[in-house]
Amino acid sequence: MVRCELRSIVGHRYRKLVNGCIAWCRHNPTNAFYVLKTEKMLRRNKTDRQSKLLRVAENIVSGLNRWSMGMLKQFARTVGLLKAPSVIVPPKIPPKPLVAVPAREPKKHVGRPAFPPRCIVFSDTDNDVKSVNNTLRFAGLLDAVGELADDLQGLCILNTGDLIDKKNPDPSAVGYWQHLLQDARTRGAQVKLIVGNHEQEIWQNIRAGETYGMKSQQIHALNEFIESLDLFYVAGPVLFIHGYPTLEFLQTLLHYEQVTGEDLNSFNSDHYKKAFRSVNGMRQYAYVRENRQANYLLYDVANASRYYKKQGREVGAVLEKLKIEIVLHGHRPQRSGVQVDYEFGKWIPKIRMIGNDTVVRRRGLGATIVKTTASGGLDTVFINTKTKSNKLRKKVQEDLRAPRFSSRGSRYTVPETADMKSAAQG
Repeated sequence: MVRCELRSIVGHRYRKLVNGCIAWCRHNPTNAFYVLKTEKMLRRNKTDRQSKLLRVAENIVSGLNRWSMGMLKQFARTVGLLKAPSVIVPPKIPPKPLVAVPAREPKKHVGRPAFPPRCIVFSDTDNDVKSVNNTLRFAGLLDAVGELADDLQGLCILNTGDLIDKKNPDPSAVGYWQHLLQDARTRGAQVKLIVGNHEQEIWQNIRAGETYGMKSQQIHALNEFIESLDLFYVAGPVLFIHGYPTLEFLQTLLHYEQVTGEDLNSFNSDHYKKAFRSVNGMRQYAYVRENRQANYLLYDVANASRYYKKQGREVGAVLEKLKIEIVLHGHRPQRSGVQVDYEFGKWIPKIRMIGNDTVVRRRGLGATIVKTTASGGLDTVFINTKTKSNKLRKKVQEDLRAPRFSSRGSRYTVPETADMKSAAQG
């Protein structure tokens, strides 16, 4: 092996020198090649003395190999057969000039939006767009052809959830609300859509593989529509939400506001929208009734009277810290077809809670109108089949078409009790 390596380096011109070196190695008593030839015999006997001799021989071979190779390479460089390795010097790169990096601007905190001059609120429409059109037409916001009125500046159309039916979701209902949202923008109005437990349950079923007999494109559009909905909306002193606000959820909102200093509505993008990454994450907001876990924030309160009798004072205290005076929700149907006002006022005396689910799908008419008064307060009018009259129609159309702005700007206060009762009676 060493002989072949020497010949490859030196060449045939110095063959005599190489042969002489090899002959010297043969006559040397510490000849490594001789030891290697007897390696098989040494390994076969495996005595202590032979093993020791084998290790010594291997060390000699490695040392002789390194020595002979080094000598021959030096000799080859001397006679000019090998060139000394050249050192590549990298070019000098001038240092880059220092560039001053501007400091990041502090994040601007956006305050809570003021309550709009006019607002019409629907709840639990469940695929029914005909009743929505009837109510909009009754309020003078829709003409006979089905088009929105031209001047809707300052109007807010809001739905507190369950826009579609969880058992039979209708893609045309989704298209209706999407078209209404775009059409209202062109006329100066805004549309706020809040998620309900029906939409959340549909989303979970889609994740589990349910198609509801739809094509893949329709399922994809339905899934995107549900993920675009907010969990709640706060404007001025009013909280719009689908179900009953629980103490855990309100405490979470209070902690979020105190830590971040952000508007409460930012919770939708910072936390709720991220829950769509997993079904377990979504279930903490999904109004679950059975098998509720301890970390759930929103859940379906089976007995609301018993719950707020026990938790009402704490709920009212947290709402007061959040500067929320009115809670307008749906989810719990009122069989009478009439909105329930001052719900649980006995246990939450400072909070006006309004149940807006009038089973509009069966009744064909139903909504709540909240508008800003000249004194800066909020006036509430209930539209349902029992308050339906020409007098109420004229009053609603006049209020929604001619908004009255407060001279005190963004200061909103709850109107007096007498005014609320008169407004509730239509």
